[in-house]
Amino acid sequence: MDRDDTLTLSTWQHELSDGHLQGYSRYEDRNQPTIHFLHGNGFAVQTYARFLSQLEGYNLILQDAAGHGGSSVTKGFVGWNETAARFSQSLLQRRELEPSSELIGMGHSFGGCMTALMNQLDEPIFSRMILLDPALFPPRLIWMMRGVKLAGLTRHIPLAKQAKRRRTQWESYAQVHKSFYERGTFKGWEAECLEDYIGSSLLQDEKGHYQLRCPTWMEAAIFSSYPKGLWKKIAQILVPTYIVLGKDTFDYFKEAYRLCAKLNANIHLIEVEGGHCFMQQNSSLAAQVVMDLLRVDGQVTSDSVA
Repeated sequence: MDRDDTLTLSTWQHELSDGHLQGYSRYEDRNQPTIHFLHGNGFAVQTYARFLSQLEGYNLILQDAAGHGGSSVTKGFVGWNETAARFSQSLLQRRELEPSSELIGMGHSFGGCMTALMNQLDEPIFSRMILLDPALFPPRLIWMMRGVKLAGLTRHIPLAKQAKRRRTQWESYAQVHKSFYERGTFKGWEAECLEDYIGSSLLQDEKGHYQLRCPTWMEAAIFSSYPKGLWKKIAQILVPTYIVLGKDTFDYFKEAYRLCAKLNANIHLIEVEGGHCFMQQNSSLAAQVVMDLLRVDGQVTSDSVA
């Protein structure tokens, strides 16, 4: 029998002084744990629908960052730490309406870092965290980015330059698909995952034309900045935390992950096949790895990265 990969969600908003955050829920049972999930830079959270639909037996709370998906665009990027604080406020408000037995933090890339920051704002709100190839920068890279910022040269950071050059408009779906299929970040993606990205991260107008929802300046601003106090916060993580990394992810991320595990015995590394977006390259494998980790009841199994 075919697997049902449909992700049925209710939509809600959290109002801010400068706009709103768009959230989504799959709330089934207050006796089930709830997974809170955040996305990567440039991806609306429903880009992960195929992966998330396979996390059976869990309530879901998802949020789009400012400028992504259904969330409003702020005048400027408010920073990593303030973004984490806003996500936390929104989640805690939603939690009152959708109580559950446990709250688990999960996120990919930018969303993985956001999840870790959220849990270090005050008392931990997540009892466990699963960070999927989180955007954690090693100290040497943060110092380099700090120097670049002081010199006023952030526009020259490679990922930021790439984001600013990104094409933003297309006249047809065929053009959109051709632009992304098997190219760059999207290489090796399952067809359904690419469809989910196009459906949630692009906007179609009345003429049938498409444009990116996330402004390129917002994506570039995230890429050219970093969270404050990151490594102090990582060292202070008190809850069981798994970093699931793609075997072919960026070397500087692997460097950061090894340091995480060295600094904090609560952090464990699990390596899987694939790259930075392994959950879109093999959604079933990613979901199975996550489900296996979720079933671990206090018993830690980890594979370190060589």
